[in-house]
Amino acid sequence: MNAMSSGIRRRNVPSSQLFDDSTTSRALESLKGFDVYTKVHEDCVQRSQAGGVVTIITALIIAFLFWTELREFCTVEVVHSISVDTRLHQKLPIGLNITFPHLRCDGVSVDTVDSAGDNQVNVHGGLQKIDLDMRGRRVEESPHPKEGECLSCKDAADAEHKCCNTCQELKEAYLEKDLPYVDVLDHAEQCKGAMGCQIFGNVVVNKVSGNVHVALGRATIQGGKHVHEFNLNDVSGGFNTSHEIHSITFGEHVPGVVSPLDGTTKIVRHGAYMFHYYIKLVPTVYVDRYGDAASTNQYSVTDSARNVQVRSGELSGLPGVFIVYDFSPFLMKKTEKPKPWSYILKSMCALIGGVFSIATLVEMVVNSFIGKMFGCHPGILTKV
Repeated sequence: MNAMSSGIRRRNVPSSQLFDDSTTSRALESLKGFDVYTKVHEDCVQRSQAGGVVTIITALIIAFLFWTELREFCTVEVVHSISVDTRLHQKLPIGLNITFPHLRCDGVSVDTVDSAGDNQVNVHGGLQKIDLDMRGRRVEESPHPKEGECLSCKDAADAEHKCCNTCQELKEAYLEKDLPYVDVLDHAEQCKGAMGCQIFGNVVVNKVSGNVHVALGRATIQGGKHVHEFNLNDVSGGFNTSHEIHSITFGEHVPGVVSPLDGTTKIVRHGAYMFHYYIKLVPTVYVDRYGDAASTNQYSVTDSARNVQVRSGELSGLPGVFIVYDFSPFLMKKTEKPKPWSYILKSMCALIGGVFSIATLVEMVVNSFIGKMFGCHPGILTKV
């Protein structure tokens, strides 16, 4: 009965299916000829202490190299390119953070002049001024006179100016009478506490050559020209333009752009100094990995300083700090280029394959050396 059942099953199998099965078997058998990874029966594998040491060292090396490759993969490459700057009708925001330890805020005026004839006098807007005491600390508020108190206007006192209860009122009274006031303000009760000034914020100018300056006197525009008015008696004892540049930027803040003037300090011991910083701007566009662009300017700088007080009551120049800037015709573009995922995959394959290959050769040499030196047979490492 079993034989008959077997025979029936054989008779029910189509001949075409038998032919297909035999063809598939022969095709699969022929694939063995392409196998470069020959197999060794587990009974023929022999482990050794040398192989164990090599395996541990290999694992540590792979872990270390994997970490270094991963760090490299996470590092973004910045590609630089240069072209002619053809952009028109742009504005330039100049970020300033400068401290004048010996100039009061009421006497500090930030002015701009450019080659297009655009002048800005005593810029406010985006700029803030902070009063500082003699130690460079912020003065929270100016001293207020007591109710009913009348502080003297000193030499500027007259029928119109009987009381000068603030430093500004005292200064204006002296200005109206064209009297020198610098030394008076240094010792006046109304001006007690505020000795210096910190300026920070943005000044927006045209994208043409020009300068930003803080200089002696009150700036005015006369006949289309930028003029500073002052009393020579105010600088008879000098005009202290000591300053510290905490930071200065031209455009937006972007990573990797260095500002050479940051941290610059100039100290005046005597006289009235005129400081010039000549800046050459290189327009720069920074494009991050997400395609967002930021416009800024890199720059190089040279500086000069000279005492313009020839003698008491005589000046050969205007004491102050002048930041003179000009533009390069070229545009630099910095583009972040992240590495593709294929980078880390290829690196890992090359790393693991290379380390294992070298480790296998090292293990074979070590086993051969031990066998010849000590006459033993430690075995060959075939699996790590």
